[in-house]
Amino acid sequence: MKFCGDYHLHTGVSDGRSDISAHVEAARRRGLSQIAVSDHSFSTFMYHATKKKLEKQKAEIEKLSDRGIKIFQGLEANIIGGALDAPHSVIRNIDVLTVGFHRFITPSKMNGESKFLLVNGFGGARAKEKLICKNTEAYISVLENYPVDIIAHLGHRAPVDTVKVCECAARHNAYVELNAKHLDALENTIDEALSTDVNFIVGTDSHSAKTTGDFSAVEEFIVRRGIPACRVFGLEGNMPVFKDKREWKYGSDV
Repeated sequence: MKFCGDYHLHTGVSDGRSDISAHVEAARRRGLSQIAVSDHSFSTFMYHATKKKLEKQKAEIEKLSDRGIKIFQGLEANIIGGALDAPHSVIRNIDVLTVGFHRFITPSKMNGESKFLLVNGFGGARAKEKLICKNTEAYISVLENYPVDIIAHLGHRAPVDTVKVCECAARHNAYVELNAKHLDALENTIDEALSTDVNFIVGTDSHSAKTTGDFSAVEEFIVRRGIPACRVFGLEGNMPVFKDKREWKYGSDV
């Protein structure tokens, strides 16, 4: 298989250990033509993006634009209840909006969703199962109200009704990620996802350039689970299309 993009990379803007330049060089060695940096969003505990960091990152991306690798600036936003933790002004200025559940959220940013975050993040399997309806509603609300491009590691820690979420993602042209670090989250639900019209996208979730573009686990998963290559973006020259977010508005615009 020939992979052409890696759409989930972290840098020092959050908890990554490599800068964009290192990711670019690693992508070149792997034969990729596109990457997306997707650092952790504003409410992530300790290591997270800020407006100032993202502005500096955008300038860095512009300086690296002549390296022969297309670089998208993204953000991995946290789903907190049925909303995201990223300022709307930031969302309108990035290329790729990735969303997902993460458990390490600054307490002051939980916005009354402590049960959603703590049970999904730290509870046992039976406790999490009771939140499937709430989790599903949260993902669908985010898909319907934000210009989401990618759902990161679907099912990781926060179980959902996979069919309902994937059907909604397909309607809103959002990709479900084949995340090299969290393929186990899809192991028991990939057939349900495939029964819908949703498409997939590849990402290593690399925090170091040492693993940028290393899709050996993803390739094995695609073959073993019979995922059609035509439904996987970032593979065999199949390039994704991301939403233009500049005109997006939602609720109390902040």
